[in-house]
Amino acid sequence: MAPPSECQRWGGGYRSHILRILLLSSVLSAGHAYYQRPSERCVIPQTLQGEWYSKERGDDTYTTIDNNRMSNRGDCLHLVNRNNDNFTIIFDYSACYYCVRIFVRTLNVLEKIETGCVNLNEGEVPDIKTVCRSLDVNQERITLFSTNPTAKNCRSSLEGVWKFAYRNTYKFTGECKHPDANITACQMPGTQFFVVNQQFTINYKQCEGMQETEEGEVQYKCLGDWYIGKDHYFAVMNTRESRIDAKYRCFLANRDDDIYLGVSIEPECSSLKTPQESPERYRLEQVKTEIVQPSCTLPDNFTGTWLNTANFDALVVINKTHIVETWKPDTGRIREQIYVCVEARENRYLMARHGIHGCQRDFVCFNFVPRHHSVIRYRKGKEMITDVFSTVCSWTMFPDKQQWRYDILISREPVSIKCPVAGKFRFDQTGDIPFETRIRGGVTQIPRPNVYCKENISDFSVCDKDQKIIFIDANYCISVDYFGRPVDIYSEPDYELKCIAFWKENLRSYLITYNEEDAYSKYRCWVYQRADLNRVLMSQSVGAFCHVLQDVTSNNYTEGAEVALDMVEYEREHDDCPMYFDDGSNPYQQIAEQAAILMGSATGLTCHLSFVHLVLLACLRFLL
Repeated sequence: MAPPSECQRWGGGYRSHILRILLLSSVLSAGHAYYQRPSERCVIPQTLQGEWYSKERGDDTYTTIDNNRMSNRGDCLHLVNRNNDNFTIIFDYSACYYCVRIFVRTLNVLEKIETGCVNLNEGEVPDIKTVCRSLDVNQERITLFSTNPTAKNCRSSLEGVWKFAYRNTYKFTGECKHPDANITACQMPGTQFFVVNQQFTINYKQCEGMQETEEGEVQYKCLGDWYIGKDHYFAVMNTRESRIDAKYRCFLANRDDDIYLGVSIEPECSSLKTPQESPERYRLEQVKTEIVQPSCTLPDNFTGTWLNTANFDALVVINKTHIVETWKPDTGRIREQIYVCVEARENRYLMARHGIHGCQRDFVCFNFVPRHHSVIRYRKGKEMITDVFSTVCSWTMFPDKQQWRYDILISREPVSIKCPVAGKFRFDQTGDIPFETRIRGGVTQIPRPNVYCKENISDFSVCDKDQKIIFIDANYCISVDYFGRPVDIYSEPDYELKCIAFWKENLRSYLITYNEEDAYSKYRCWVYQRADLNRVLMSQSVGAFCHVLQDVTSNNYTEGAEVALDMVEYEREHDDCPMYFDDGSNPYQQIAEQAAILMGSATGLTCHLSFVHLVLLACLRFLL
């Protein structure tokens, strides 16, 4: 065989050499791509970018964050986003790795926790698991304030006018209270100068004998607010302060306690734990800034104390010219609203409303239905800044929902009336909270004898002399003896309800009852209807509020009801409990006018005799 030529020898070596070079270049390019990929994918969100100021270890610190870099921390390698307000970022800075967790509080305020310089072991890859394993989540958070902030409306942070007493544990002992010291944080609806609604002022007054107390006015610009549990934080910037460390401050309030307000004395929020234990603490007393003189009067029979079922069962006190409404919301302390009568036309009343927090007044229109029984029905229009009656009390200012009904005020001292449904009924019940057998008062007065009963039913009875009280017994014995009299004369009803009002609205008949033993709500709203000659349907509400969707078949919370009754009239020989029904079409009709009207034709004329006339005739007959 001939020896290989020189070209063949070099050709084989050349091919192997080329393969080695290609393999090495592919490995290098893959490795380069691996380390470049996090950098390419790590884009810092716009909300974190900008220049920020913070106080770190006693030094004024400025931090600049751009698209993929953070000053003093290096380049972004990896980012994890949780809910767009919690970012964990890995930075690479001169062979050091940093794990920084940033919490977005507002557009102008950030908080962060971070590790120091982290050196990885050989072979470890910089990621969240390796770099952030030493991150202490319980460390004190550093607050970062934007050096070029966007002002926010102050309404969600602080709104109202208060007098205040304050203390500063780092300047003086005790509490400084001056009658002229005040906080004013009021909105001006419709103003063209939006900056007015983005700031508030605090007027300090020096207390006698306390030299370290302050004197002067401080104007703060609102930077936004946030909640952590029930703690309400908001950040501010002093617009008249040139020193950077004195420009930014944090405030802390609590949802359930609006008497105290905590303030930081450094540009940080982490020093605020509770409003009472803050470095500087304000004790607030709310005041009203404007007084409106009444120029009309409310109906005489409106005077009294009422319960507003449409507003947390608020306490409403009405006199000739004012309506004062007090309620306890789900969050916060007791609130008070004052309405002053300004103008009245027929059943519409233009009222000036003092702001809840004591700021500006506005105007609202009430449309009252004339009072009947122990309720006042009304509609409330939209609040407006103008006091023109034709504008505020226009019918278009009232809610125009497809389904609506009047809200009601119920008297806190109701008077019993004749029930619109009377008689003796057996009923079947369905619902989330049915009537149950119980002992009213907890124990019986004397031991009850054991009575053999052949039949038990659920009983609904209105059989008292005036037919003003509803008795409900979930398990009632209807057995009688050989004389036709009830054998169970010792048991007592499970529920005792007093009728206090009824009316008809939207083709539905409503009844309000009062039960002083009801632990959840003493007042209940019923919807009732006569389904047949001796059959009545009724539905009881969950609380005092009459839901617009509640009807006679409603039996669950989605329609504002808890139980529905299907009642059939029954009356035994000795019950003496006649059936009676009034659909509430005319709730203003007197009971005497509801008595039987006799139709006579002895003289060919029709004679209508009222109950009073019958009594007079009976008396004359007796005398003769």
